[in-house]
Amino acid sequence: MKKLLTLIAVLGLSSQVNATPIDLTNWTETPGGDWLLAVDGSSVLQADNGEATFFLSEDNYINTEISGTVGVETSSDDDFIGFVFGYNNSNDYLLFDWKQGWHNSAESGFTLSRISGTNVDLWGHSGSDLTVLASDYTTRDSFKGWLDNTSYNFTLGFSDSNIRIDIDGNTIFDVDGSFNEGKFGFYNYSQSYVRYSDFEETVSESVPEPSTLAIFALGIMGLASHRLRK
Repeated sequence: MKKLLTLIAVLGLSSQVNATPIDLTNWTETPGGDWLLAVDGSSVLQADNGEATFFLSEDNYINTEISGTVGVETSSDDDFIGFVFGYNNSNDYLLFDWKQGWHNSAESGFTLSRISGTNVDLWGHSGSDLTVLASDYTTRDSFKGWLDNTSYNFTLGFSDSNIRIDIDGNTIFDVDGSFNEGKFGFYNYSQSYVRYSDFEETVSESVPEPSTLAIFALGIMGLASHRLRK
């Protein structure tokens, strides 16, 4: 009887979603940009049109979902915005980038890459230590670049076996593989006035279904009654 009640309780677990705001206050910037942090730590504006630059979290992330908004607040350029995750050092990370327009061999659209060394060209997504895991570029019939002065809702689902990236509810990439935890962050390359804001982490926790709790309680009462009769 005890084993049966335990099995019922386990099978009755459901998922409860808890979203926690991410404070950017103690994040770290790398050279190449000018990251201007809001006083309350809820957003950051990258203001410089410079080299590839990251704004990196304090903590490592894996098996979680991270969401927020991103937008370019200028119409003077058409280069890279994006996100880095699974970041352990400058030679070990995953990169999602999004380019508005085609320019000097850099495609307009989305690219998901794994970086595993120093022989890397982030502009052209090339080099022996850069592996393109997925891409989706502008074609004659479909524009895939970001728009000026437009905010987008971004969601990253990152686990040890899958990467899922959604923008405005549309899945851009859903890629299976083997992935390691690391820092999460924001990425710009040759693109100014990009704002990242209102990011939060969502973790699913298992909790018993109400119906299961009721069944469990009835089982306990029945077991107690049986013992009393004995």
